[in-house]
Amino acid sequence: MPIQFAFPTALLLLPLYLAFVWWQHHRAVTDMSSGRKRAALLLRCILATLLILALAGMRLVKKGESLAVVFLIDSSRSIREDQRAAIDHYVRQASQGKRTVDKIGVITFAQDPHTQNALTSSNEAGYTRDPGATTSTNIEQALRQAKNELDTAARESGKRIVLLSDGNENNGQALAQVPELTADHIVLDTITLPTTLPKEALIDKMVMPNRVKIGEPFPIRVVVSSLTPQTATVTLNRDGKPFGMAKTVSLHTGKNVVVFDQNIDKVGFFRYGALLNAPEDTIAENNKGEGFVWVQGRPTVLYVADNPVMTGFLRKSLKEENIDVEYAPPEAMPTSAAALQRFDSVFLSNVRAGDLSLPQMTALQVSCRDFGVGFGMVGGENSFGAGGYRGTPIEETLPVTMDVKKQKRIPAVAVALVIEDLEIPTTINMSIEAAKATMDLLEPMDQVGVLDCAGPGSWGGGGGMSSPGGTWRIPMQHVTDREALKTSMQKLQDMGDPPSYEPYLLEAARVLNSTDAKVKHIIFLGDGDAVYEQNQGSIATSVKKIRDMGITLSTITTGATGQQDLQFMKTLAFIGGGQGYDAEKPQDLPRLLLKDSETISQPPIIEEPFHPIVVDGDEVFKGIDWSTAPPLLGYNISNLKETVIPSLISHRQDPIFAGWRYGLGRSVAFMSDDRAKWAAQWLGWPGYSKFWAQAMRWTLRPFAPSDYSTQVAMEGNRGHVVVDAVDEQGHYVNKLVLQERIAGPSTGGLHGTPAQQDVLRQTGPGHYEAWFDAPQIGTYLVNVLQGAPGGRTPQKSTVIGLSTAYSPEYKNTSSNRYLMTQLAEIGQGRADPPASAVFGADRPGVWTPTDMVPLLMLLSMLLLPVDIAVRRLALERQDFARAVAWIRGKKPVAATGRAATPELGRLLDRKDGALAGREGTVAAETVPEWSERIAQERTGPIASPLPSGNGGTTSTVTGVAPSVGAAARTLRPEGAESISGPAPEAIVADQGPPEEASMSRLMAAKRRAQQLQEKEREDS
Repeated sequence: MPIQFAFPTALLLLPLYLAFVWWQHHRAVTDMSSGRKRAALLLRCILATLLILALAGMRLVKKGESLAVVFLIDSSRSIREDQRAAIDHYVRQASQGKRTVDKIGVITFAQDPHTQNALTSSNEAGYTRDPGATTSTNIEQALRQAKNELDTAARESGKRIVLLSDGNENNGQALAQVPELTADHIVLDTITLPTTLPKEALIDKMVMPNRVKIGEPFPIRVVVSSLTPQTATVTLNRDGKPFGMAKTVSLHTGKNVVVFDQNIDKVGFFRYGALLNAPEDTIAENNKGEGFVWVQGRPTVLYVADNPVMTGFLRKSLKEENIDVEYAPPEAMPTSAAALQRFDSVFLSNVRAGDLSLPQMTALQVSCRDFGVGFGMVGGENSFGAGGYRGTPIEETLPVTMDVKKQKRIPAVAVALVIEDLEIPTTINMSIEAAKATMDLLEPMDQVGVLDCAGPGSWGGGGGMSSPGGTWRIPMQHVTDREALKTSMQKLQDMGDPPSYEPYLLEAARVLNSTDAKVKHIIFLGDGDAVYEQNQGSIATSVKKIRDMGITLSTITTGATGQQDLQFMKTLAFIGGGQGYDAEKPQDLPRLLLKDSETISQPPIIEEPFHPIVVDGDEVFKGIDWSTAPPLLGYNISNLKETVIPSLISHRQDPIFAGWRYGLGRSVAFMSDDRAKWAAQWLGWPGYSKFWAQAMRWTLRPFAPSDYSTQVAMEGNRGHVVVDAVDEQGHYVNKLVLQERIAGPSTGGLHGTPAQQDVLRQTGPGHYEAWFDAPQIGTYLVNVLQGAPGGRTPQKSTVIGLSTAYSPEYKNTSSNRYLMTQLAEIGQGRADPPASAVFGADRPGVWTPTDMVPLLMLLSMLLLPVDIAVRRLALERQDFARAVAWIRGKKPVAATGRAATPELGRLLDRKDGALAGREGTVAAETVPEWSERIAQERTGPIASPLPSGNGGTTSTVTGVAPSVGAAARTLRPEGAESISGPAPEAIVADQGPPEEASMSRLMAAKRRAQQLQEKEREDS
């Protein structure tokens, strides 16, 4: 069995430590017998060896017998039913060869992996279809999850992954994950699923120039791939509408090119599409393609207004300034940044925020910030703060903010949120989100409170019934600590669900009436299911009473079960002087609450005549004679953002016109209007057209068009941007600073997620490249910039589009056998092994280490007391015999035998002789009757060698000694001679008290024994 060491260098201490133990043993002065010495040395060496092995981290390694197999099953859209049947058959056959100790697991994958069957000893694989998105194939992420499961649930087993796929990955890179598998001793086998599409036809791509001049003819090439000769029809459309005649073509096997000649007589960013109709086609999803072309010419401005009649004069004035204006109502404004690229600037005039969707606002923000499209907002009673733009992407894009309450021009507001239990199938608590959204709309001078509909007959309300007027979960208070209030609102739960709303609305009105706020408003959030009141007029009477108190009521319906409930809630709002809203999604709440807040508050508008004042240093309106300008009659109140310097201000020092650079674009805000209301006297002013022309020109794209060739193409699941820089003389242009900004289909959000940014790297003479991830279906806009933003030289820009008209799952008509073979070779596995080989004889093994340190430490702890006992205790056979007898319950046998060493024997003999002589004299003189008792215990005369009184002669003492003398005599070495000398009485008289004399003789004998050992050691 192999042995491993965690710290093998510690083994170098073993010979050194053993040598030290040997040296110390021979240098030590002990009175142990040779047998005990050898035993002590052996135990000490074993103990030292155990400790050194533990310090080195000794491990025993054994080979596991079990095998864990994870089947990775491709469940993307490119896998057809016949392939699924083949997968099921293969997995069932493979699982039949599984042994009892083996484990089997199944993971399906497409865009994301999903564990269908965790690693278990069951023979059933349990394969089902993947529950997630199937529009892409990510083999890399699936391999990563399989590795994690094997590492977690099969640490002591051999590990194998069997990948069943067509190999057409379009997301991630599977080869990048394989080295991690091999490092973890995981074997990767691959099964390539064959494809059977003999008659498939599809649109591979559309090829067209990125930029053309107005009226210039250009070709559009539609590349069609077909697996068999057949006749097909290709139709072209522009901006979603049919354009031109369809073409009937005879397709041959392979790639076919269908050409459409086009020209466009107006400027802008146009999107072309193509549709394929082939009678022998099998997959309909891949029969379409898309592309973009940018037509250059006069600047075009998209003008969005609430009423086209009111914009005729402005459109005519701008046309005289060579600016083309296209009108669109709010609902027709594009919802994507790609669709806005055909315009150089976009202006909103007197449009409510509620008339625009969040995608429309986000598209404006992304177009201005990331692609340089200009943006402007014109005032009116439905614009800026009065139009509900506070907290929107539009406000973030503008140079002004709608937060004007800090100036105390807008009266304080008191808002009571009346909430009932909202039982809707969503993970977001609508009540909490509504309450928190309200906090963002209020200022410290405002007040807010949350009333729970808990009372008699209601359910919930924090777990119990409450007073008839409900429970104030958050008492009415000023918004001085916004975050603390949000924290309290986050804890709202178990709200009441009453059969009647009347008592709670009256309670909210009572508390609001006691506040000093100028504007008092109730926002009621409920589902409108209190049908008890829909057939009687009591609640209508109560709401009218509330309205007479100067308190307005708005309703937000969430989770209504029918049209009747929704209409009931809107009726309450109509009677209460507020607005009735229908919140279909949680993300609608902030926008609806904002709209409601701006509705019930006094509009941030000043209506009085004034002459705008030009700020010194302004460059936007140079050349305009302001001395002839008539007065404006009103404007919206706003605050400038930091670093923004206005061009025009009012007589109250409020900003009237301001502009700033936002990202790559520019945006402006004109706080008055452009029609016959506040600007009624401006319509006849000669400078009116020039004013708007200069304002709009300042917002137009600030880029000069690039003269370099820029292309973008889809390669797998990534976009590939290529720029070839060649000057007019045909020379390559090197060392350019090129950047790209990419806005994908999902670019956006509440505040417009920034576009991807990257640098194009030079890969050849005048050749620059960059890649970006494009896993989603839809349009990708790429803006290639030359030069640093904010530099003295203007930036050059090329905006090109890349569209994925269908999922890449439908593009490949054959399996990627090359990739699958590569994965098997690098993963040390097999390509297309039979099902019987999965759990067959060629099983990857795993060596499992067992830590021996705890066992070694335990043995050391057990041996340590034995080692100490051998060195400290002089045990003989008689001692063990007595111990055994004691354990058995018998009387211990008297100790007999010899001393452990000759030296100790001689010492005991001398002590025995001395004591025997003294005891004999005492017995003879004083206790005669002892002699018989002592004689019975003695076996013979005692001969004890004693030194003579003068230290030179010896004598033999014969007499009676007590039993202790007999015990000592039995330990005397055989052959010891009798020593004659003076009587014990003389010894005692010469050497003092017997105890002191005995100790002196013992110490002298010990010293002689030490000298004798040293002499023997020197002789050896």
